[in-house]
Amino acid sequence: MKKSNIFGGLLALAAISAAMTSCKYDDGDLWQSVGDLDGRVSSLEEKARTANTEIEALRTIVNALGSKLTVTSVTPSADGGYRIEFSDGQTVTIADGKDGAAPDISVSKGDDGLYYWTLAGEPLKDAGGNPVCANGIKGDTGEAAVAPQVRISPSSKEWEISVDGGKVWTATGVNAEGQSKSPIFSSVDVSVPGEVTFVLADGSEVKVPRYDASAPLFEINAGGVQEFFAGETRSFRVNAANVADHSIAKPDGWTARYESGVLSVTAPAEGNTYAETAGSVAVNIVSAAGRSLIARLEVRRVAGEMRVLTFEDADARFDAYPLDYCGRTITKWSDLVDSKQYGGPMLYGTGYGMEEPYYWYDQNNTELMHVMPEAYGSYCYWGGGHAVSSYFDSDISHGDFMHQLSVYNATGGHNGSKNFVMHYGYRDDSSYKADAMLPSLMFGDGKERVIDHMYVMWSTYLANSVFNGNGLSQQLGPDGYVKVVAVGYDSADVMTGKAELFIAGASGNITDWTRWDLSGLGAVSKVQFNICGDSDNGYGFSQPAYFAYDDVAVRFTE
Repeated sequence: MKKSNIFGGLLALAAISAAMTSCKYDDGDLWQSVGDLDGRVSSLEEKARTANTEIEALRTIVNALGSKLTVTSVTPSADGGYRIEFSDGQTVTIADGKDGAAPDISVSKGDDGLYYWTLAGEPLKDAGGNPVCANGIKGDTGEAAVAPQVRISPSSKEWEISVDGGKVWTATGVNAEGQSKSPIFSSVDVSVPGEVTFVLADGSEVKVPRYDASAPLFEINAGGVQEFFAGETRSFRVNAANVADHSIAKPDGWTARYESGVLSVTAPAEGNTYAETAGSVAVNIVSAAGRSLIARLEVRRVAGEMRVLTFEDADARFDAYPLDYCGRTITKWSDLVDSKQYGGPMLYGTGYGMEEPYYWYDQNNTELMHVMPEAYGSYCYWGGGHAVSSYFDSDISHGDFMHQLSVYNATGGHNGSKNFVMHYGYRDDSSYKADAMLPSLMFGDGKERVIDHMYVMWSTYLANSVFNGNGLSQQLGPDGYVKVVAVGYDSADVMTGKAELFIAGASGNITDWTRWDLSGLGAVSKVQFNICGDSDNGYGFSQPAYFAYDDVAVRFTE
């Protein structure tokens, strides 16, 4: 509302009235009216702001339930409300028994375990007539949770509500002027150890677990129903504290174990007809003080199979094949590990180049294949490629090109396995590497599939340069970064998607094998990998363009 228009109209009327009655005019009453009007407008605007803040706070609270978060602190505020802090660092401030004004908005728990918004006790629905989720993702439609917005109509002074981000507003039939009622929250009850109860204005309650020094903490970093292929094992990181003992209940045919901050779950095999296809993995945790907590992970087995490329000899299913240029016959994965990290016969030939490429093929398993790209008229590793390796080194002083195949740890591959792959290669905008052929993974049988994920770790060579610099690059700056980029292509060579993973930078470095989700690339025929960052020595990207990967998982649905 523009005050200038109001002032102009009222002052014009005042001038006419003064001219008709007297040359002396007292405008005090006029300005009092203007002030009252301005105050009423400000009051309505404040009511709308308060209501939207309360609605957003309620959305955060029910989302905390869906994300298995806990309340870590409840602090009374000076105005009689509360400041609530959650275990992921989020905070909300809510009123407690404070007079306010809002439409009768609340939440109700549905049969699917999710919360849904209500208005005057009835489900709040979108334009399609569907109930609006307040937390999580509605599994059958993929509908994401939203928070409704409210406002006060400037003409009717009636509350209006929107469930599409403010595009369409619907009248509620509730007048906002003169209204004095409880806000969305009625009270906050912290009297019961281990939980916080939020009592809403309509009398309903939302209970959120509360963590304190005597209680266990066990937050599984996963939201919604987790889908598994037959026989697939997935690991979930857990934020845990004060865990003295635990037990696990699971659906029939599933296995689950918790150890050192990781919950591992395995779905039943395809042939297990007695197994349950869905259910809850329930972890009962007990603290040293005898306080208990149950954390749940919802799981479901879906059609298809997840196959994993481990690079371990026991999992080799490919047919034996020769690498004639170096006189080697490949029968297992370890046969692909060169005898030297730099200058060896498998990756560099005779030292004068290679006319044939080093390659590998996970035949009869994931069907993933890599062929060393041609560069500078040769197929040597110095032009880029994916080399099978078993070298590891946690001594950062060894971080140079002579140790280029070493992963930066003290054990080797993911989960302590022996073999993995070391990527080398990059493309940038410089005149030196703008046309470089990037190393790629492809499906050797020509089919398109979804690469679900792989595990990634950086090399000793890259780690040393990031921390200390070398003759080609300075150490990584405080705002610098190094990231890996994967780009998927279908069989027509059309890009299907892109995924990025930051492995070093201001936001932190990966310190262990890290799961990289590649499912967003969709069904691909091949995936190209690039490593890039902000380090530039005048000749383009200057950090060592290496990263290690292992345990590549592929979805098979055919």
